[in-house]
Amino acid sequence: MTIASRVCFCGKEIPPERLEVLPDATTCVGCSGVKRVAAFMVYSHKTAGAVMFIDSRNPEAVRQAKRAFRRAR
Repeated sequence: MTIASRVCFCGKEIPPERLEVLPDATTCVGCSGVKRVAAFMVYSHKTAGAVMFIDSRNPEAVRQAKRAFRRAR
């Protein structure tokens, strides 16, 4: 089955692989609004752990999360 090519509103062509998986896709991966997140546990000395989510593309946030995780353990 051949997938017809489509163009995202940003002007890029939507890859055929994406259209094969998501036939109704109207945006490219970059414009899809999907964020890549990382999660880690934060422990306070008196409370149960909490899950924190950060943007995994932000190197400073990842560094701080790793530091907080190491410190809490």
